[in-house]
Parts: sequence; structure tokens; C-alpha cells
Amino acid sequence: MIKAVVFDLGEVLSSPPSLLPELSERIGVPKDEIKEHYWKGRVEYDAGSPERAYWGPLLDAVGADSSDEELIADLAHLDADIWSNLRPAAWQLLRDVRGAGVTVAVLSNSPRAMQQAADKAVWRADVDHLYVSATLGAIKPQPEIFQRVQHDLALPSERIAFIDDKPANVDAAVALGWHGHVWSNDADTRAWLEGLGVLS
Repeated sequence: MIKAVVFDLGEVLSSPPSLLPELSERIGVPKDEIKEHYWKGRVEYDAGSPERAYWGPLLDAVGADSSDEELIADLAHLDADIWSNLRPAAWQLLRDVRGAGVTVAVLSNSPRAMQQAADKAVWRADVDHLYVSATLGAIKPQPEIFQRVQHDLALPSERIAFIDDKPANVDAAVALGWHGHVWSNDADTRAWLEGLGVLS
């Protein structure tokens, strides 16, 4: 029997259409320019590199003022706040899993700012454990981040289910004995959890 379900955050629970428009408005450049550079250096940022190390090069690339420390701080928090908005169907899934008596965890490859944004989000009350890669000092698909979560959950691997949109992350969890599902949409995820007996 599954005792804990671990959800990824980005795309699995949150896919904010306002991300690029809001960042574009704050920086003052077209959103297509931000889109071109947004994911560059993101792995290092999610692993814990400083805000300036990520946002500085992005601002330089789009011709904005990378020396503006207030702008960098604003962007870091705005970015995290936007990503912390869950889709209604995904949030309902969290509530349903928890309502079934199963522990709910969120394991996100995210920068440090996400820890604060998610901790203050309204859905945080529906999550038993929140893990942010930058604050853990490890990042998916590194085995140690999954081992850290499993140790914290105090469960054998076969009692943990994991949902992520990146196959490499799911493969890493499955290699440790977790049940894994590559996310495609909310309905498919719900069906998978029903198949595991988590939901009925």
C-alpha cells in the first residue's frame, strides 16, 4: 500500500501562463526575449547558486540593468511567487490524496526563493512535506535528493509514489524502488493514483 505521494511542482502542479508576461513587465522587455534566456543557468540556480548568478546574465542578455540589486531581488521573488500558484485541478488532487490518509510531499527543483513563496502559499496547508532543491543542496535526478526525502518520510521505497514531468527524474526514483509516473496531465495522474489504490 502506498503511504506517501511525492509530487513535483513545476508543470506537475503549476504551469503558470502569466510567467513570461509578468517577468516581461517587471524587466521592461518583450517576453520573447526573456523566453530565449529563461532556462539558461536554471539548473545551477535550482541547485542553490545566488540570485545574481542567474538573474544578472539574463538581464545582461536582454539589455536590462544587471547592476540593479532591487530588480534582481524582485525578480527572484516574483518568479517564485508565480510558480507557487497551483492549477485548481492539481490542488484538488493534493487534497484528495491527503484526504485518503496518504502523506503528501512536494519535491521541487527550485531556487531558494521558492522555499519562502511555497511556505506562505495557501496550498501549503495541504502538503505534509515541502522539499526545495536549493535549500537541500541536491537536485533531481541526483539519487541523494530522493534518499533524503525517503529518510525523512521514514518509509520503505515500495510505499512511495512519485510524479514528475521529466522522465529522468522518474527513472531516478524508480531506480531506488519508488513507484514512478511521468506526468502528462491531471486526469492521467489521477487515473494512475487510482490504479495504485491511493484514490478510488
